[in-house]
Amino acid sequence: MSTPPYALDRFLTLTPAGDGWAVDVPPAWTPAGAAHGGVLFGMAVTAMGRRALHRDLLTATAHFLRPTLPGAARVTAQVVRSGRAHATMQATLSQDGKETVRVLAVFGTLPPGPPDTELKPPILPPPRECVQIHGAPSEDGRADYPSTLDVRIHPDVGWPHGRPSGRAEVTGWARMSDDRPHDDASLALLADGFPPAIFDALPMAHVPTLELTVHVRAKPSSSWLAGRFTTRVVNEPYLEEDGLLWDESGTLVVMSRQLALADRESPRRL
Repeated sequence: MSTPPYALDRFLTLTPAGDGWAVDVPPAWTPAGAAHGGVLFGMAVTAMGRRALHRDLLTATAHFLRPTLPGAARVTAQVVRSGRAHATMQATLSQDGKETVRVLAVFGTLPPGPPDTELKPPILPPPRECVQIHGAPSEDGRADYPSTLDVRIHPDVGWPHGRPSGRAEVTGWARMSDDRPHDDASLALLADGFPPAIFDALPMAHVPTLELTVHVRAKPSSSWLAGRFTTRVVNEPYLEEDGLLWDESGTLVVMSRQLALADRESPRRL
């Protein structure tokens, strides 16, 4: 079997095993000790796409039941219902016989044109003038999580400089570092690829995702996607985050919302 040319696809390689697929979760893709939720979401979306009779992901919701650790894992995907216009799919990831992620999705056919919306992309400097959060090559050349995503945030976002603004919003650019063309898997990953918006308002040690929903509204026409992610509600230990991604033509391509745990460093309030 030939090696996939893009780093993300090497991680998303699914090996047929029984009624599903075997996968390997390498340590290089576990920046916080457990696998990044967006990558697992992309893996589930890839599996469902192999079973779906309709080509485009329209919506998917992932529930993260427990951490997925480095090592062997298993993915399954089933058709819940398939009609002429839509197919409802379900996927699960499991390790050691325990389910770690469950995803429910609807596939169909995206309309050919851009969506009609009043939502506008953020005004951003070009990527080269933004602050690179992910995208630096790994020291040993591995295709790891930080080096595969190229995420650059607006220089006015204060927390990377030790000056949080007090506003729970982050804007910036994102792409795959090796210019991999976008598909449903990469969009699911990038919907969870920016640093948490709450970092610019409250000191948080970790913001693990409990549930993430992604709506795909159009196919992107560029590698770089402009993002805006905001948190408007915190009721500890929970918070929500809404995300929007546009391509460089200004077309809205992804809307997302997630519920996450707020793991504080100190007892300040929003």
